[in-house]
Amino acid sequence: MNLARKSTACVALAAIAASAPAQFVFPAGQASVPGNAVMNAPFSALAGQPNGATRCMVVLDPAAVPFPVGTSVFRVAFRRDTAYPSTAYGAFNGSLQVRMGSAIAVPDGVQDVRFARLWNGNPTIVLNATGSSFAVPAAAAPGTSLPPWSVVVNFTTPYTWNGGPLAIDFLWTPAGGSASWRCDAFTTARGNGTFRSLGQGCTGSNGYRPFHYPLPETTVPGAMLTLQMEGAVRPATPGTLQDLSMHILGFAALPTPLDLGPVLGTPNGCFLRNDAVLTTVNPIGNSSALFGRAVHQVALPASAALGGANLYSQWLLFDLGVSSPLKATVSDGIEITLGQLPPPPAPRRARTLWKFGATGFDIDSGKMAADEYGPVLRFN
Repeated sequence: MNLARKSTACVALAAIAASAPAQFVFPAGQASVPGNAVMNAPFSALAGQPNGATRCMVVLDPAAVPFPVGTSVFRVAFRRDTAYPSTAYGAFNGSLQVRMGSAIAVPDGVQDVRFARLWNGNPTIVLNATGSSFAVPAAAAPGTSLPPWSVVVNFTTPYTWNGGPLAIDFLWTPAGGSASWRCDAFTTARGNGTFRSLGQGCTGSNGYRPFHYPLPETTVPGAMLTLQMEGAVRPATPGTLQDLSMHILGFAALPTPLDLGPVLGTPNGCFLRNDAVLTTVNPIGNSSALFGRAVHQVALPASAALGGANLYSQWLLFDLGVSSPLKATVSDGIEITLGQLPPPPAPRRARTLWKFGATGFDIDSGKMAADEYGPVLRFN
């Protein structure tokens, strides 16, 4: 190449570099360092689920967003994990929809597991790749190397961040069968408690099996334990029993769950799963178009001795549409193991919800990560 051509090429490369958008990595400091966690979502779909899709929504604290207000985002990229250094991942295709927008609250303020209820206004569909048009590439076993940003999601519609909590929603459906592709992620333990299912509830006249969950950050001594129930029959007429629910809190699980069928007159698997030490009546409210909700709060003493203790929770729900004398059903039962008395934690940089077997519609309810947890992302 002569000097004139070399000079022209250098000018062209400089112009391309100057016009390319700057790249930003979340969380800060992870550009050349792998995260300390793994995230199966969004590019994994588990066999045996009612539907083939996986939904993953991440809410970022505005103080942790890695680019300035007013930045237009054209793409987002993932890299595979390093937690499985000798495992390679195969390539596969599917459909991917990505939405970006403003969330209703910062990560510490997110308390709902319904994906649609976390948006502040309408999100922007930045990509809607249907059928099998989105390719997830193969990923070699990383060994001790930092994996490349091999899953690049190029937007068809850019998104401009104007401040506030940033939410990103990924809906992935493989073209066939299941898929497994673990992403690099980060987590920070919060000292929260945990919970597990003791068994599902029984189906109400609206077709739903009511379920409930504790807000993770309230499962520690000194907190206001907050239990949220979803799936109750919506009150049809004000002033009826359907306006009310009963929360049942126990200190022990029943070795053999008590069949409430003879009491309720229902044959569809209604079982009491704890010793019902404390029962509290709560109103049904905050209804969606499909079902009602209820919340119960219990003040936990600020005693370190409570760390590791177990509580047992269930709901009794009145349902005038069931063919039983008592006109009631029950929710699932859960066991809550309290965390330790913690120091005040720093605000979360991210909160993540996910659901394997998602329907693809906004009626989906997800699972809420207990800790600060999210994918390592590269923007632009």
